[in-house]
Amino acid sequence: MSNPLASVLIPAYNERHFAAAFASAREQAYPNLEIVVCDDSPGGAIGAVVAAAADPRVRYEKNPRNLGFAGNFSRCLELARGEYVKFLNDDDLLHPACVAAFAAALDLHPSVHLATSRRLIVDDAGQVRPDVPATTPLSFVSGVMSGIELGDLALMHSINFIGEPTTAMFRRSALELEAGVLFRWNGRDYHCLADLCLWLRLLARGTAYYHADPLSKFRIHAGQEQAKPEVNLLCVLERLWIYLFCERNIAQARQAEIEAKAA
Repeated sequence: MSNPLASVLIPAYNERHFAAAFASAREQAYPNLEIVVCDDSPGGAIGAVVAAAADPRVRYEKNPRNLGFAGNFSRCLELARGEYVKFLNDDDLLHPACVAAFAAALDLHPSVHLATSRRLIVDDAGQVRPDVPATTPLSFVSGVMSGIELGDLALMHSINFIGEPTTAMFRRSALELEAGVLFRWNGRDYHCLADLCLWLRLLARGTAYYHADPLSKFRIHAGQEQAKPEVNLLCVLERLWIYLFCERNIAQARQAEIEAKAA
């Protein structure tokens, strides 16, 4: 497909759950779709799964060197041809209607820069786990909401209600990058809160769409980045960076408003 409207991007590394994640991308009920797999793993298992599928919608690239978390995500975005961008972590799952539902919302509402939904937590075996505060439904009705208000809600409660990279889809033209790095914001590179730093940048520029039904599943298991102690510690530091930057922006906006009224 030479001109796909939507791109599902899989920054792959872990082999164990990749086949299930990849299958959920291929099962999307949206026709104008490409799937991009950037393989950062040391082995050949991920490439073998992709080759066996023989799916013409799929573009596969084996990274010549290990790019790491942020580098692999940025490379996927660089290869994407679609205006609508949907990341899929290599251990998560998409509902078959996910891309179609989000694309319909973005088509209908030009002001929407980010579409997200309720998501479910699953364990290593794929069993659904109870909700946590972050996965509590934002609404029981699907619809458009203020991007600023949704971002403020996440900041006030210090909870990522928007979701993990797998959860949301965004309009590529609404995203501004710093030096071509996806998770760089105000000169800092984010890792633990990389998804939240991306969502806040998009929400500050437009409205959001929330789908009340669960359209993705986020897998919790021992081998993921969030389980590492050093990443948990980094979360505290990155949360402070976000708060200080947003607080400074608010203060500057208020001062500009005061000066405009005085003039």
